[in-house]
Amino acid sequence: MKTERIDLAVAACFCAAIGLYDALYLLLRLLGGPLIGPRIHVLFPDFLVFHAAVRAWLEGHAALIYDLDAFTAFQNAIYAERLATTLHFRPFLYPPIWLLLLLPLGALVVGKAYGLFLSATAALATILEGRHDWWGWLAVLTSPAALWTVLAGQNSFLSLGLFYGGWRLIERAPGTAGILLGVLSYKPQIFALVPLALVAARQWRALGWTLGTAAGLSLASLGVFGPDVWSAFFDAVREAGSWRVVNETFERLFMQMTTLLAAARIVGLPPGISSAIQLAGSTLAIVAVWIAFRRHAASDARTAVLATAILLVSPYTLNYELLLMMPAAVALFRLGAARGFYPFERLVHLVIWLIPTLGWALNLFGLPLTPLVILSFGAIAWARLHSTIEAAE
Repeated sequence: MKTERIDLAVAACFCAAIGLYDALYLLLRLLGGPLIGPRIHVLFPDFLVFHAAVRAWLEGHAALIYDLDAFTAFQNAIYAERLATTLHFRPFLYPPIWLLLLLPLGALVVGKAYGLFLSATAALATILEGRHDWWGWLAVLTSPAALWTVLAGQNSFLSLGLFYGGWRLIERAPGTAGILLGVLSYKPQIFALVPLALVAARQWRALGWTLGTAAGLSLASLGVFGPDVWSAFFDAVREAGSWRVVNETFERLFMQMTTLLAAARIVGLPPGISSAIQLAGSTLAIVAVWIAFRRHAASDARTAVLATAILLVSPYTLNYELLLMMPAAVALFRLGAARGFYPFERLVHLVIWLIPTLGWALNLFGLPLTPLVILSFGAIAWARLHSTIEAAE
């Protein structure tokens, strides 16, 4: 018990120090003060993409939304007064479901829309997940992954809330859980393994609600935007898979990328070998999810396995998306403090907390360790999953 209190106290001090640094870095960035972290030339660039897509639709320029080059030019034109530098390659590659969910923000100017968007998604995540552990949630809100979500203007808080909210409710309210997980279909790279996990867990009612919600949102967006927008989306996805777009994405975003594919390319491996490494990691992740959800009951460790697998399967995950792992990291750290840590487990928890920012620097220096950190965390989650069974027996 004494050791547990020491571990939790040290973790609290560590998270508080990191949180204060994150807050100071963000404040200085907003006020134009001294640079104490990575240089960001454009504030909330990803939200500019979201807002521009809504504006394009409302202004009758729907054809621009999924035209990769024309849409970037559109952003440079409408946000010229906000940009210190010209934007390059800023496509909108989300399905029309996400455009549908964003429509209410079109009535606001971009600054106010950004503030409302971040506040609303963080509040929803707090309601669905944060209220279960207020101190742990405060650590998540001030984590480096949260900082990057705010800087990018990304939807990671929304994804986190839907993901953990859905799995928390899966046993006692499968219909509600299915709706939450179904809304997650707005981001296919996170949603992809959710139906697999539901099938493996034999959660048929939740699966029905999940697929029904995804289908309902798809039909609603089809009704609002028409078939041409959906057709343009599929064309854009195909173009995004071309070597031209893949290479441009890598060249512009490699410092933020967290995937096995990116790591292999950063160290100079040929494209074929890089793709094979990504495929192997994805296969491992899929098998782990199937076994975890087929053979084990609901637990923090099982959810952590799924969160880790989601980040391993996608070849284009960026550092702000690591926010999805942070509640799982808090839960597993608490479990380790109570039951005893595995060798090097404390180190893995420390690095997983820092890696959204640390990984940026490591990638720049040709040391892409983020996928190894994610795999290490997944191994801990896997071990905890089995230790939970042993403790129960």
